[in-house]
Amino acid sequence: MPHKAVALNNVLVKLFNRILSIEEEAITRASVLGITMSEIHVIEAIGNADPRSMSEVASDLGVTMGTLTASVNRLVHKGHVTRSRPDNDRRVVLVTLTGEGMVAHDLHEQFHMRMVDSILKNLSEEEQRSIVMAAEKLYDFFTRIDPEDLLYDAALPGRGTEGAAGTETN
Repeated sequence: MPHKAVALNNVLVKLFNRILSIEEEAITRASVLGITMSEIHVIEAIGNADPRSMSEVASDLGVTMGTLTASVNRLVHKGHVTRSRPDNDRRVVLVTLTGEGMVAHDLHEQFHMRMVDSILKNLSEEEQRSIVMAAEKLYDFFTRIDPEDLLYDAALPGRGTEGAAGTETN
């Protein structure tokens, strides 16, 4: 793997793990809320605005309806979420945050805003634009890529082997 690729891989892995660690620690310290990391992400996806359908939330999170149902069941039991069905289509299940759910949502949102503000405050305007542009490009890449392609292109003989045998392609 070329030096730049190794360096980028190391930074991405460390960055991803550190953000998760910081976020998990913040949630743990706010354990008075009684919710887990995965539950806070469900709360975030539900949002603090209008009711959302379970299928919309599952799609946003990239999880199955069964996975989301289990999380929502726990959040309903803990008093953070309510479920309802619209009169015009009883097949649809809508979820809404309760007052407690909105508190958790707002705390998590404040956490993210403080984290971003802390990153940006020590950067020049040009560096801020550059980091936003780079993050947008990373996001675009990760929304387009099929995870299976990342596994198999490098592992299968004859697929994605350009630059193999110690030659760099950049």
